[in-house]
Amino acid sequence: MSAKYAWGARSLSRLSECDGLLRELFFRVIAREDLPFDLTVLCGYRDQKEQDAAFASGNSKLRWPKSKHNRVPSLAVDVAPFIGGKANHKDWALYNRLAPIVKDEWGKMRAEGMIPDGEDLEWGGDFKSLKDGPHWQLA
Repeated sequence: MSAKYAWGARSLSRLSECDGLLRELFFRVIAREDLPFDLTVLCGYRDQKEQDAAFASGNSKLRWPKSKHNRVPSLAVDVAPFIGGKANHKDWALYNRLAPIVKDEWGKMRAEGMIPDGEDLEWGGDFKSLKDGPHWQLA
């Protein structure tokens, strides 16, 4: 049986900017048959102008070049539900459905020996302050 969803060209371009572990993880997530909705990649790498704008708008607590988005390849990726042709940035019910799927897939990758010792995944929804539903980063 084929996957219900696939990355679009813009998402593929943004994923290409990310660390290989994040790319593999989200290629596996988008292919899962239990994924309840389509996804879009909002951001992989952020240059200084984009990071300054994210900081100024309050969407990031970090100034350039302190964000994991500011590295090449990016150690962070922002992924959002894509429903009705639009990215859904704010619906926490959707992120709370997505997060266990992403974490489960990371666990499968670890069990398969794909994750180096000491490497971990962090979700912005688990942050103590400035919770960030779309944000996933390598710890």
